[in-house]
Amino acid sequence: MNEPLTVSALVRSVWRDFLRARRALFIFEFLFKLAQGWLIVPAVALVLAAVLAGAGHIAVSNRDILDFLLTPAGLLYAALFGTSAVAMLLFEQAGVMVLAALAGAANPPPLNQTLRATFQRSLGVVRLGAVMLVLLALALVPFVLLAVLTYNVLLTEHDIYFYVKDRPLVFWVAAGIGGLLLLAALAVSAVLYVWWAFALPILLFENRSARAALRASRARVRGVAWRVGFILVGWSAGVLLLGAAAEAVFRLFATAVLATSGERPIIPLLLLLLVQGALVATLSFVFVTGLGLVTRRLYLLRSEQLGLYRPDEGQGAPGQEKPPSPWNWRLAWLSLPLFAVPPLALWTNLSRYTAARPVVQVTARRGHARAAPENTLSSLRRAIASGADYAEVDVQPTADGVIVLLHDRDLKRVAGVSRRLDELSYNEVRKLDVGSWFDPAFAGEPVPMLAEVINLARGRIKLNLDLKFFGPDRRLAAEVARLVREQEFESDCLVTSFDYDALLEVKTNNPRLRTGLIVAHALGDVSRLEVEVLSIRADWLTDDLLRAAYRRGQEVHVWTVNDPSQMARLTKRGVDNIITSDPDLAVQVRNEWANLSETERLVLASRLLLGLDP
Repeated sequence: MNEPLTVSALVRSVWRDFLRARRALFIFEFLFKLAQGWLIVPAVALVLAAVLAGAGHIAVSNRDILDFLLTPAGLLYAALFGTSAVAMLLFEQAGVMVLAALAGAANPPPLNQTLRATFQRSLGVVRLGAVMLVLLALALVPFVLLAVLTYNVLLTEHDIYFYVKDRPLVFWVAAGIGGLLLLAALAVSAVLYVWWAFALPILLFENRSARAALRASRARVRGVAWRVGFILVGWSAGVLLLGAAAEAVFRLFATAVLATSGERPIIPLLLLLLVQGALVATLSFVFVTGLGLVTRRLYLLRSEQLGLYRPDEGQGAPGQEKPPSPWNWRLAWLSLPLFAVPPLALWTNLSRYTAARPVVQVTARRGHARAAPENTLSSLRRAIASGADYAEVDVQPTADGVIVLLHDRDLKRVAGVSRRLDELSYNEVRKLDVGSWFDPAFAGEPVPMLAEVINLARGRIKLNLDLKFFGPDRRLAAEVARLVREQEFESDCLVTSFDYDALLEVKTNNPRLRTGLIVAHALGDVSRLEVEVLSIRADWLTDDLLRAAYRRGQEVHVWTVNDPSQMARLTKRGVDNIITSDPDLAVQVRNEWANLSETERLVLASRLLLGLDP
């Protein structure tokens, strides 16, 4: 590699390696993905369940995740999960490299010996993954600490939402520092990736320990690091760009096919699903096997240059290798029908999307925050006028214990006052103008009490009360439960929070109230928690979680959804409630779906299933 190495020469070498091992690589990738989906992922989930049970939890979510991960049990799980994830990546690459090496032998061994050889050094691969993970974490710790320091110095004077929405100068300073830290962290990660590029083949083919392989890899790339990095990163970026282009072409093709397939596009849809599945599988195969073959070939070339390792001279030319055994062929052909199972299963499930179901409900976030100042009586009136079923409002106490509506911990963003709510009495808060920032037409709009909001909502709209905790005072949950009981508003009220313990306290003080856990991230099965509603961030909702919640009789509310296509997809999936900043649009999408015929729903579900716009 100190001599000119053209990309075309490297490509030809990798292509020859692929041709020699193509059949074994196909079978290995299929079996590996099968094991990963059916064995490894469930095993990791079982380990998590055991760790959580040992720590006294069923599940943890949102802010509690960090608290859990800082406990001994959480650190143990993080270490196990991280090592498993890295080890799986290395195992897959190791399989590709070993199969390529064995395929070049004059007399390739049978498939069972080949697969056995792939995992001969499994313990060493696990150790390598653990060492790499620890070293990477240590390298990134300074950047994390600097990011935390930047946040504490620059972004803690006011509520974080003020900085995100108003974006004052200090926000851009913090963002600039954060961007530089991110770029520096990525640069360090890229350098380590290049330094460790040859560690796996060194461990596999030179019988080195994990730490010795990492040291040897760094020494071996010295002098050619830029070239190695350019080739490996270039390959990954090239495949990703190819995948994006293929997806764009497929979407155009699928749109054209469905547009000309009539009202019941059963056969075209099945064919499109098969094409889509084959495309995803092909791109995954190309990325994984290509990266492994390229890395191995670079390792061989560099090692040969340095006189440290000499590749086999007896590799046969493509087409001269020993024919695969009949068992290899049978396994390959028998596996092909399995690619048709997901599309067929998806098509079978389409019938449940077209069946009659309860109409999805709509929640106006912070009242109708696009039509009026958030968390005010005006926004609640606009939410009622939109036809929304719920209005979600944020509640917290003043210094003298009056429950009012406010999202942030202070009033800087909505009233221009740099004071926390828990530092002000209700009489002081009531004098503030929280409407002018939105529009002069709302000048003089006050911060409303929860009791006022309940009186306005009664008989017109239900309320989703989001408990906001910003200080050590934990009386909010009990006070809200008491106030709702006094107002006899339980049947039209839902109390939600990121804090599960607060919801348990609400239930203790008012068993008639329904509670909902707001989930942005979680570890464990949150559907097993004692709540009636799971309020899930839209991009975190999975079909498994949806099914688990329904099995336990829980409602699933999804936030924050403002795109009509996403609203249609969630309606098709059968969620109970869509939380949105645009309730007018959500109500329109909901009503349009409800008025569709079964045939029209089938066509729309088909388009959504293929990732196309409705």
